Formats: sequence, C-alpha cells, structure tokens
Amino acid sequence: MHSAYKATLRKLQVPVEKAPQDATMLESAANSDQPRGNSKKQKQPTILHKTRVTCCTDPFHVDVSALKSFFEEVDVIPPVDSYGDRFSTGDVAKLGKGQWKVKLGDTVTIEVEQNSNDSSAVHYPFVIPWAPAEVVSIYRVHKTKESCARLREKLCKDDQQEKSTSLGNCAGEIMIEIRWLYRSYEIAGASKKKTESVDNDELEEVFETDQIDVISADSILSPVRLHDVTTPLTAPSTISGMPCIHYHCSRLWSIHRRSFVPSGTLSNRVSRGRMHSAYKATLRKLQVPVEKAPQDATMLESAANSDQPRGNSKKQKQPTILHKTRVTCCTDPFHVDVSALKSF
Repeated sequence: MHSAYKATLRKLQVPVEKAPQDATMLESAANSDQPRGNSKKQKQPTILHKTRVTCCTDPFHVDVSALKSFFEEVDVIPPVDSYGDRFSTGDVAKLGKGQWKVKLGDTVTIEVEQNSNDSSAVHYPFVIPWAPAEVVSIYRVHKTKESCARLREKLCKDDQQEKSTSLGNCAGEIMIEIRWLYRSYEIAGASKKKTESVDNDELEEVFETDQIDVISADSILSPVRLHDVTTPLTAPSTISGMPCIHYHCSRLWSIHRRSFVPSGTLSNRVSRGRMHSAYKATLRKLQVPVEKAPQDATMLESAANSDQPRGNSKKQKQPTILHKTRVTCCTDPFHVDVSALKSF
C-alpha cells in the first residue's frame, strides 16, 4: 500500500480477502453525501452521436503503461441542443460549424444528472442540469498498449507530417479530470449575506474545492469566467453564441475538512488544481508558473536541512561504486514500464 509502484505490484496475485473490501468501498462511495460528481464517476453518459470533442494537437506526454496520452487542449463543438432558446436560435449555424478550444485550467459548465429531489429546478441558461468546474487534465484512453507505444515512438521522430497524420487517426475516448466549483447554496452557511440587503448587480459567488472527478469530455457545455471582485453583471454574456457565465471567486472549500481553507489569488488557481490531480507528476512536464520557483527552492532547502534521523543522505547522493555489482537478476521480469524505464 505504501509502495511508489503499488499499481505495478497489483499485477501479482491478489489475496482473496480484498474483494469484499473493494466492494464495500464502492458501496460507500455510491452512498456518499457529496452534492455532486458521483454519478459521472460511476456511470459514463451514453453517446448516441459522433463525439463533439477532438484532439487536434500532439500530446505532451504518452503513458504507455496507463494507456493514456495527455493533451493541453481539445476542440469542442458547442452542444446547441443543450442551450436555452435565447442562445440556441441566433447563431445555430455558426455554432454548428465552429469549434471552441478548451485548454487546461479553463473553467467550464459541465452536464450533470438531474437530482431526483429537485425535479422542478431551473437550469437557465441551459435546458439540462449543470454545474461549474475547472479542467485539470485532458487525456485520451487508448485500447491497446501497442498503439500507445507506436504513438510515443512517432512523437519522438522529427517528421512532423507523420506525427500529425497518426494523431488524426487515433481512437479512444477523450476524458477530462475536473475540479468542481461549488455554488453558495451547496455549502451550508456559505451565504452570509442572505439576511442583509444584497446588491442584485453583484456576481454570484462560487468556491474552489479539492474535489476531483473524471468524466467524458462530451459533458462540457460552455465557458465560465471567474473574477476576484464582484463585478456588476445583469445576465450571462455570450461568446460566439455560447452562454458564458460569470462568477465571483475568492475562497476555497475543502470537502475533506468540511471547512474553508486559505486559498490565495485567482492567478494561482491552476497550480492549486494540479495539486489535487491524480496526474500531477505528468502535469509537471508543462510550464510551471513563475511564482512556484522560489517555493520549490524553499522546499528543497528545507528538506536538505531536515532533522530526520535517516533517509535523506541516500536520496540526495548515490553511493560511488568502484567495483562490479554483486547483484544480478536471474529471472524474467513480471512487468516492464516503458514510460518509467523500469522492469520489475
């Protein structure tokens, strides 16, 4: 459980007693009291039409062992049929032909399942239930390890034409990892101004969270804009005919601590989201915000001066071997991780 390679070690024989434990965990997750996110994690939407989402750029990383290729952006055809009449009648032709680029760190609205206890809810400016979220990671799930390995090999070549052609023929569902944004009515006691007179021109407040879910990229509906001030706005604006919803955001709600925690400015929001990602090691391959450099340097210096009794010296400095190694592997490995350059 504490191994850095526990996913690899699962390939070995698993004790029988683990099966009922896993079933209990799944049942507990299904009965969780989280306000949203569980339905999309347990059940993927049935897509009866051609996917609206395509990857038109090269992936920045290919993980052969996980059968995933990671992207910085995707092209999305806006789901006109999910918009209200005000937004779906004016620019239908333009929306049907155009594509909208969704990048890592963008905030968007996500289609969610209808709450059975709230069947009369108003979904304006959409005709379906929705919720705001931040896009943390984007990846394609490949069907075979061979196709994934070929993709990585072609990415290493200098022939740009060959890479573009192969990527256009890639198959596999595009998934996104999202971080939910909670609205004030979803957190008990979050709206402290309800008893006071509130300016109707002020933006509704949403809260960053540490809740991460994985859903199909086809669940994306429209863009969202966050502001660190309560900018007056009377109604959702539009971007190329799509409804664009504006929110005020300055606080972070932890679903694990059940309390508000210090967050910082919106300029560091993307970095905060990646901290909670299951793929944060992969996302480190992308450009790191400038403000993180001194923080990382401080952490390294702190670790170097740590008073822990043992372990640091071996991690920081490898021993000098002046003789032939005395250790050999005389059996076949049970697993080879090409992306990590390791055999087990």
